[in-house]
Amino acid sequence: MGSILFCFILLIIFIYFLINSINMENLRDVDPIGASGIPTFILFILVSLLIYTLIKEVVKYKKNKEKTKHNALFTKPALIIMIITVGIAIFILVLNKMGFFLSCLFLTPLLLVLLGSKNKIKIISFSVGIPILFTFLFGNILSIPLPKGIGIFSEISNFIYWDMEVRSEE
Repeated sequence: MGSILFCFILLIIFIYFLINSINMENLRDVDPIGASGIPTFILFILVSLLIYTLIKEVVKYKKNKEKTKHNALFTKPALIIMIITVGIAIFILVLNKMGFFLSCLFLTPLLLVLLGSKNKIKIISFSVGIPILFTFLFGNILSIPLPKGIGIFSEISNFIYWDMEVRSEE
């Protein structure tokens, strides 16, 4: 039953991403495949394989329904995996609104706590250090822009990027 639930949740997530990749801006004048061609193809394959797996698991479950010993559906490891999946999905959804830095500030401690880190100093240092490291690495060294967010989140991100730009110019 857990594999059916997991396949179903993944199917919903990948269908959402497939619809978004199909609705991407069409730049086929420049490139025959377009910017969303490869992601759309990969997501289509993933959705197809998940539908096949879901059907196979449902048939297997119905065939072995009497023989199967029913365990608790929400065990601790299953809940941890579900919370991590939901946390990453929320991170992806709020990334453009809140910006990379602030989104990463909320995701990193969640992942560290769920994966079993008990040391509070380590959790705080990684939660602050990882976003600063990646923001500095991508924003200043590699000159790859990260999402800065909108509204007040954009102002906070601009302050962080500006502060790093000032330090790198000195």
